[in-house]
Amino acid sequence: MFFANQPSVLFACALLSRTWLLLAIAASSRQTGDKILGLLYPDHFWFYVGLAMGALPLTRLIFPKLWQKLSIPNQLWGILVLLLADIAIQVHAINLNYWRFEALNAVTLWLSLMMAFIVFKSAVEKQ
Repeated sequence: MFFANQPSVLFACALLSRTWLLLAIAASSRQTGDKILGLLYPDHFWFYVGLAMGALPLTRLIFPKLWQKLSIPNQLWGILVLLLADIAIQVHAINLNYWRFEALNAVTLWLSLMMAFIVFKSAVEKQ
């Protein structure tokens, strides 16, 4: 079944670790790295929250054998909790922007909601 596929979990981990990808891009371009980070994360607090939330999914992508010790339902529920926290942070960011529509926020929120639905279905089926 589609919901139990491994690529959906890997995509959810990649979506959650997008701040780490941005950090790698900013670090690779030394002259414009500060400008890139300042453009996407004007408040440093949210950048650090994104790094903290993406640390576990990043270890899932880099060290998959380490995560094999956990049961599949525990992995899925952990990723689901992180996805829901990410959705809450995105809604808070949209609220700070006075609910103005921006395409990037809408696409990111939609992807997070869809991934949360897929991971939830997988976690329920694996129980």
